[in-house]
Amino acid sequence: MDPAFLSDPTSKEFKEWRVSNLSGTSMTEIHVVISTMVLSYWCWKCKTAASFHRSRAEFAGRGWSHFLFECAIFLAPMFLVLTDSYVLPTIAVLAAASVYFRWQIPDPPYRHDKWAPDLRAEEFKKSYVPGKVTAKPYLSIYRAEMMLLTCFCILAVDFNVFPLKFAKVETFGTSIMDLGVGSFVFSAGVVGVKAFLPRYVDGKPKTTSLSYQLKAGLWTAFPLLALGVARLVLTESVDYQKHVSEYGTHWNFFFTLGFLPIFVPLGLCVYSDLRVTSTVLLAAYQAMLSVTPLGDWLENADRTDLVSANREGILSFAGYLAIFLMGMSLGQEILPDARTFKERRMRLVSVLGVWATACISYLLLNFVLGVQPSRRFANAPYCFWVAGFNSAMIWLYMLIEEDVDSKLPPEMARAGRPKGYDMPAIVEAVNINSLTTFLVANLLTGSVNMLFETLLCGSVAAYSILAGYTLLFMLPALLMYRSGVRLR
Repeated sequence: MDPAFLSDPTSKEFKEWRVSNLSGTSMTEIHVVISTMVLSYWCWKCKTAASFHRSRAEFAGRGWSHFLFECAIFLAPMFLVLTDSYVLPTIAVLAAASVYFRWQIPDPPYRHDKWAPDLRAEEFKKSYVPGKVTAKPYLSIYRAEMMLLTCFCILAVDFNVFPLKFAKVETFGTSIMDLGVGSFVFSAGVVGVKAFLPRYVDGKPKTTSLSYQLKAGLWTAFPLLALGVARLVLTESVDYQKHVSEYGTHWNFFFTLGFLPIFVPLGLCVYSDLRVTSTVLLAAYQAMLSVTPLGDWLENADRTDLVSANREGILSFAGYLAIFLMGMSLGQEILPDARTFKERRMRLVSVLGVWATACISYLLLNFVLGVQPSRRFANAPYCFWVAGFNSAMIWLYMLIEEDVDSKLPPEMARAGRPKGYDMPAIVEAVNINSLTTFLVANLLTGSVNMLFETLLCGSVAAYSILAGYTLLFMLPALLMYRSGVRLR
């Protein structure tokens, strides 16, 4: 290449070269960094519960002081660990604060008669409604934190304060941004299964028809595909930097998201068991990559036509569809309301089973067969890693909620909790308008790159821009949440 190209960090070619041929980092480091998300939730949950038990009558979970605390507990740690600055100190502070606040939560009254009915269990069972799907706070917070992580990274990677070991790898390897892409799809599958759950009419379950599911899928897909086309047109018109081996010449992540709701009903029409369907799809796709010349073609072929130019996006769709179906299978287990306390606690075992299955599958593929994970291909090891990681995260969120909420009085076993107890405002706002947040983050990322030479920014300027960007991409969601507006 031209030596002048490497000496100009403002050129499009340099920006594309900078994020090419990266090898990522270890899974251990990735998991340690992202563990701060769970610790942030644990700290917030224990602090909120301690405040509630201290003075129930005066508890007010929403206000400026709470908003600032939420920013400090959810956003500040994300800044610190994703810029590779203070990972271990951040973890230590969050863990210590969580233990301190957890110690302040009083235990419920002691049951002297072990044979007497458990009032919490009785109240929980009494309030059960067949087929009802109420919001699960642990699931909402998990999805919102993954969205915040994803939105932060898509701009942060353009600054020097963001370690390139966390950016997307070229072909084989693991990184935080690789995990973020798969987690986005998996979490969408967990909540996306709601449309396929039986609806109860007069107390009897009724399933939706294939035609209804396809119509709903097309209705969901249209805005996503339109956004994909708009992004393609905009990036081409302004000659925006593009990492071609990520999805292809014309393909982008919005196209992948857009085709998912169309293909899911078709896949379920063939076989309705989500676990079996996702496993068979993934096994067939991995066999094609490993046994046939498809893997070599996908990695090394010239971009001579529309298919070869977008081969990463087109073929990796099979892997992302499998991830989405695995997310749906988990959602099928945890999304419907539990009838009893025992059933709710058994879901911890179910989620742990999904994690164990995904881990064993990954270990067999990676260490026995020697297949390395690849986000570019969305191959089987990558998909099982994503499924295992996300199921472990959900299990930890469930465990925290189960532990802290066990201190609540019986009448609050299922509902009736004050506003601000179950979910922080910024997280709830982002969760209920997640697609809007993601779209705004993409638009702001492009705008920042057009207005600033990000690679020339010093640390102070970079942190300032990223802080302003984070508040701005959350602002529409917060305003809509305050106004009671819910888009997607």
